[in-house]
Amino acid sequence: MNQSLSRRTTISYYLVIFLVVATPALLVWQHVGMVRTVEISPRQPHGVRIADDRDDMHGNSVASLVRTDDAIILRCALGAQATYPFCKLQFLLDGPGKGLDLSGFDTIAFDLRYSADRPPQLIKLHVLNFEPEFSRLGNWNSQRFNEARIELPAQPTFTIPINVLRTADWWRTLYNVPLSKSYPRLDHVTAVEISTDAVPPGQLITIELRSLQFRGKWISQTTLLMWLVSAWIGCGVLGLSLGLLHFRASLSVSNSRLEHLAAIVRERKAAEAAREAALAEAVGLARQRSNFLAQMSHELRTPLNAIIGYAQLLRRDRHQLTERQAAGLATIHESGQHLLTLINDILDLARVEAGKMVLHPAAVDLGAFLRVVVDIMRVKAEEKGLAFSYELAADLPPVVTIDETRLRQVLLNLLGNAVKFTDRGTVALRVREAPAAEGPAPLRLRFDVTDSGIGMSAHQLGRLFHPFEQVADKPRREGGTGLGLAISRQLVRLMGGDIAVASEPGTGSTFWFEIPAPAAAGSPTIQPSQHAIVGYEGERKRLLIVDDVPQNRAMLMELLHAVGFIVAGAENGLECLVLLDSFRPDLIVMDVMMPIIDGNETTRRIRRMPAWGRIPIIAVTAGASQEDEARCRDAGADAFLAKPVEHDVLLRTIGQQLSLHWVIDEPPPQPLNPDDEEDAALVAPPAQEIEALWQLARLGNMRKIRDRADYLRSLDPAYAPFANRLHALAQGYHSKGLAAFVARYRTENALPPL
Repeated sequence: MNQSLSRRTTISYYLVIFLVVATPALLVWQHVGMVRTVEISPRQPHGVRIADDRDDMHGNSVASLVRTDDAIILRCALGAQATYPFCKLQFLLDGPGKGLDLSGFDTIAFDLRYSADRPPQLIKLHVLNFEPEFSRLGNWNSQRFNEARIELPAQPTFTIPINVLRTADWWRTLYNVPLSKSYPRLDHVTAVEISTDAVPPGQLITIELRSLQFRGKWISQTTLLMWLVSAWIGCGVLGLSLGLLHFRASLSVSNSRLEHLAAIVRERKAAEAAREAALAEAVGLARQRSNFLAQMSHELRTPLNAIIGYAQLLRRDRHQLTERQAAGLATIHESGQHLLTLINDILDLARVEAGKMVLHPAAVDLGAFLRVVVDIMRVKAEEKGLAFSYELAADLPPVVTIDETRLRQVLLNLLGNAVKFTDRGTVALRVREAPAAEGPAPLRLRFDVTDSGIGMSAHQLGRLFHPFEQVADKPRREGGTGLGLAISRQLVRLMGGDIAVASEPGTGSTFWFEIPAPAAAGSPTIQPSQHAIVGYEGERKRLLIVDDVPQNRAMLMELLHAVGFIVAGAENGLECLVLLDSFRPDLIVMDVMMPIIDGNETTRRIRRMPAWGRIPIIAVTAGASQEDEARCRDAGADAFLAKPVEHDVLLRTIGQQLSLHWVIDEPPPQPLNPDDEEDAALVAPPAQEIEALWQLARLGNMRKIRDRADYLRSLDPAYAPFANRLHALAQGYHSKGLAAFVARYRTENALPPL
């Protein structure tokens, strides 16, 4: 043992002597030598070439290259045609996919002369780094652009630190580079560019490069010191280990056991901490998503309430509008409804994914429910000249228990897609009883939606139900968000079924699903009349509208005043409380989100006031969730409406709270003529004229359709009845009826659209 220790001590002495000699020698060598350089100069041009904005940006700058024995010269006539005019020198250091590793270099030395007609004297240095994650062979701009903007000094030779390079902002934005990967990288440098910067165009710029050097050390001083310190520490540890050799040998077994147990404890604690952190993060993310969706729903529904509300008000007076105004008003209303549908789809998808979607099944007249859906889709089908087929099995019970709102949403989505992606042929809806499983089971309904449209490939079917996924060609994606089918499948699964599809390109598609729909013993819900309300019987009622948004408050006051109410407005809860005794309202329409005192707190205070504790209060809010309704009900609201508020729904809710008898605008009796038999008896013009009318009907150009009707009268007196019918529909701006009327006369051999 003594001989062994003596031998190790001798080795330690030699190691100490070696380190004492090597440490200063290595430090001197690192300071004086160990220099590596990558040079760009006339002697090493690295495949120099030039580029300007004519190719990439359709500019008019012209760059030219001159090479002499001691300089590489770029002459640039900087034009003004491009948005960002430029000329640049490009040096190819290595091939794409390989590149030089410049990550250990410290400085960049320039020997460069710059001349221009006007200041400032600015250039850009680009160091291009090839990264497989973002870069593609053959795509120059896909390489990471490490960029430095240099204001040239008076002397031609200068040096900059390499750490001034930054990843170009435009490159990070173009390739969606996350912030964690936006730092400069120089491990696979393939090229270097010297470019003109943002200087005034219309001048001649000359850049004369004599030398550009990337300088660095083979080993940095920090790394060398770390190695030397590590060596000294190792030498000290070795010496200390000799003294503790016997002690270490005696405790090795026990230490091994203790370390094993400690490792097990650490792993368990780490696993528990990771689980708790993941759970906390998941809860936080869910809360953030819920808060974000609620906030965005409120911010979008609030202006939509005024947009859609005023559109509904103006449509009540559409007989006073010109044709152009009526068309614009229809566009405003349809666009608002489209945005509202998108908001509801996103909220529905979030509720389904969060498990917060709740169905509300009720007794529904199956035949009447399906007729409403079929009538809506038949009009859309006839507008495209499609046949619509509907079949309801006769052996089904008349009243079933379903959530008619969600089932209608699913059917309208499937049928709407069928009409959208079918150009010729038929769209069909078939409803029958699903085959019963073994044993007693409640009634299950099977819904089949079939079309003769464009169909889908197996690859498209695989992506069909993904959120925000649209598998059709780009021209057919207009008006869609890619959420409809994803939400429909989730809703059907919530109802107890699933959507299946069979399709082949060019032959059409069939969607089907089965859901439980037990026969209901009670009576179905009676739908209110859809006639417009113009007033009510009895003494005039006083309504107080409380809303902090002036546009929403003015819209509701105008609507309610038009049907005979005495209306006053308040912009917050405090003003509402002040107006109670002076205005003495019969009912309050209360917005929830307001400054000073919000709607729920105002409702609670009113309920605590003896004189006003029983006044009907209708809560109106841009929050459309069940939690929002529950909070309003708990505060004391008698009814709840979500923004944008449908006028008829608001009026009928007011009528229920005040027990009003409405005066409705009964539509005039429809004339018996012309009916379908008379339309069939009309003499139709040639197929070319029918096709021209069809194209005008699709565009909604009523003026040109009336002109076309006048032309048909002059073409042949036999066409006069047809032209009169056409002119009447166009004069009344009945776009859907006009499209359906013209579609009945289209033939299979009609001319193709222009």
